[in-house]
Amino acid sequence: MPQFSCPKCGAALAVDPGTQIAKCQFCGTVTYVDRSEALFYYLLPFTIDEVKARGIFKRWTAGPSMAKELENGCKITKIVKEFFPVFRFRRSVNKSEKVFVRPARGTTLPGMHNLEIPPGGEVIYDDKVSIGDARQIDPDISIGSYIGEMPGNAIDQALVYFPIYEMTYEFEGKSYDVVIDGSSGRVYSGPSPSRGSAQYMAVMGVSFVLGLIGGYLACSIHVLFIVLAAGGLFAGRYMAQQVVTKKPAPAVAGGGVAAGGSAAQAGEGASAPSDAQSGAPSDAGAQGAQTAETGAEPEVKQ
Repeated sequence: MPQFSCPKCGAALAVDPGTQIAKCQFCGTVTYVDRSEALFYYLLPFTIDEVKARGIFKRWTAGPSMAKELENGCKITKIVKEFFPVFRFRRSVNKSEKVFVRPARGTTLPGMHNLEIPPGGEVIYDDKVSIGDARQIDPDISIGSYIGEMPGNAIDQALVYFPIYEMTYEFEGKSYDVVIDGSSGRVYSGPSPSRGSAQYMAVMGVSFVLGLIGGYLACSIHVLFIVLAAGGLFAGRYMAQQVVTKKPAPAVAGGGVAAGGSAAQAGEGASAPSDAQSGAPSDAGAQGAQTAETGAEPEVKQ
């Protein structure tokens, strides 16, 4: 009889051949027995019902990258609520904890290598847990097939039953598969009908150019406003300094000459009365000067 160790307390687990579920008699941990070792055994519950799942799918078909007629032109032909088995690896990589999820069953469903298990959302999968109307899919891949590709050192490993809605829909005569995460509502899709690449890229290109123009104008106006405001402040400061520090006007060049001219005019005014008072002598002097110039003797009146 093969021997396995409890993944929680390390105690020996006695497992009969063909048995996949075992419970530790020491700590009570329920484990899933793989071909090589015993793993933690969890289930992640559904938080999204089928009605919400259909609504999520409809909104997804109306996305901007999907074919224009897809929302109203497609038809859901299958929807299955199921728990899909995945291996969860918690590893220590460069002193930090990393989580990796890999499918525990061979499948072509989209997204099974990219599922995200929320921390603390899972519950121990024992006989107290009911899966309701969901279908449980059994693993067919050994965990050992993934160990070699895992980086770092192992912290723990577990088999987790993950809630999904497996959907198939038809559009224009073709069938497509979609998986909706039953815990978060995330959509995983393979190849799907999308808008024509040329039309889609043209619209996206125009949107990108308009976005650049809008951003440039916004930045330009902003910068121009700052420049004008700064210029106004500096101009105001300069004018204020000029008003406060204004000096008296300097003396006009040649002012002494103007003063001298005034003095001369005053002198002329002062000498005028003197000439008037001595009018006869002045005339005699002028006559004498004239006689001297002509050489004639002055006429003597009898």
